Order: sequence, then C-alpha cells, then structure tokens
Amino acid sequence: MTSAPPLPVATPPELPLPLSRLRHRRETLAKTLCLVAGLIVVFGILVLIGTEPQLAGTVGAGLAAAFVAAFWFTVRSARARGNAILISAEQWPELHRIVLDCQARLGLSGLKAYVVQDLVLEQSGLGLGDDGQLLLRSSLVDAALAKGELDVLRFHIGRKCGQVAFGHYGFVSTTLAHVGRVVYPLFAWYRRCQEASADRAGLWAAGRRHLAHQGLAVLSAGVQIGSRLTPQAVAVQQDQTSHGLWVTLVGWHTERTFFPKRLAALDASARELAIPD
Repeated sequence: MTSAPPLPVATPPELPLPLSRLRHRRETLAKTLCLVAGLIVVFGILVLIGTEPQLAGTVGAGLAAAFVAAFWFTVRSARARGNAILISAEQWPELHRIVLDCQARLGLSGLKAYVVQDLVLEQSGLGLGDDGQLLLRSSLVDAALAKGELDVLRFHIGRKCGQVAFGHYGFVSTTLAHVGRVVYPLFAWYRRCQEASADRAGLWAAGRRHLAHQGLAVLSAGVQIGSRLTPQAVAVQQDQTSHGLWVTLVGWHTERTFFPKRLAALDASARELAIPD
C-alpha cells in the first residue's frame, strides 16, 4: 500500500484581511445595476398586466414553467450531491486540512467539501457549490494526489470559499440579480466581476502567486498542459490577442472572462495584495 502524500507546507499570508480588499472593485456597482434593471422589468410587467389583463395568463404560464425548471434543477442537484464523497479528517485528512485552512483565511467556518465525479456534475448541470458546500471535480483532485501537489488545490478551494464569503450563492445575487439578464451585457459584466472576486479570494487562500497561477492554468488548459504554462507566455499571448474587434465584442457578451486575461489579472492582483511568488 502506498503512503499518503505529505501534508501541505504552503504558508499563505495571515488574516485578518477585509473582504472588501478581495472583492473586485466594480462587483457591487454591477450588482446594483442588475438589481435596478430587474426591478424595472418586474415593474414593467406588472404595469403591462394592469393595462392588458389578457396577458396575465401568458405571464402565469411563464412563471409556472420557471417553477418546474427550478424543481427539476433541484432534483438533479440532489442527485449529484447524493453521489458526492465528503472530505474529512478520516477521508483525505491532508486535503481536509487545506479546506479548513482556506476557510479560516477567508473568515469562514463550518463549510463541508465534497469530491464529485466530473460526469455526475455534467449530467446534473450543477454549479460547483452553494452557501454551505464546496464541490470539487474528481479529475482535479486525482491529478493533485497523483503528483503529490495538493497545495495547488488551495486556489480552487479558496475560490469556492470566496464565493460563499461574498454571498455569490445568496438569493439577491442569484435570483433577483438574474432578472437583469434582460440587459445581457450588463448581467455578463456582473458575472465577470464575480469571477474576478473569486479569483482574488483563491489567490489569497493559495498564498503563493505560482500556486494560484498553476491552479488557474489547469482550469484553462487541462491538468497536464496547464501545469507547464508560464506567466510570461500568457502575458505575451494576452498582449497579442486581446485587441481584436471580435475578441473585444464577444468579451463584452460573455459571463466568463477569457483565461489569458484572467491569468494576467491574477498577476496584477498578486502585486496589489503583496502575495509572494
């Protein structure tokens, strides 16, 4: 029987650090604008129903469809969580230690982390976590365990802890703000701001720039190739490809920032927060 990997040795910076320093500086503004846009849409629908009563049936059918979709999503989410394996002091104690450490560095406690097979997550359409649970892809955990590089997972776990700390899974940040989809470029901007906040939280939890960079590179290029990406190469690519017209237009209408730009932003955040290499 092979022995377990050695316990992590990274020593991230000490807290307390105000979450306001980790949150992307424009996330609150983007969220406020989405909420305002959503309220305007709801108010407009109510006014329209008042002036055109025959539309009440159509609106009711739409709400019923949304309820059925939400119910089905809840069932699929429960199926995925039922297949998840808890990370604890008895199971993967070295990984459990990282989970506790990342929580503490973001001022959290009591969150439970699980490993879920990639296929289960894809079939369920489930987001990787909620306000009380952190779900980790089995492919990432397997690769880190095989290489004995569990510290790389600090970035991923820290991102998820950050999403909880910032309230990204809360009702206001999800259901209400999502009504702002009617102005999709605005909503997409809000989602990118959330993503940037989570990346900064992951960077702080990782405590080392190279660990955060490697963790994000694995997401962008895969477990094997991503581990070989360098900040210098990514900076060159970002400088050469980020100024095209279509790249810029599509970037305004996507909820996920392009990976080279995220990697470049990660380096800038490391300098701002004085995160060592």
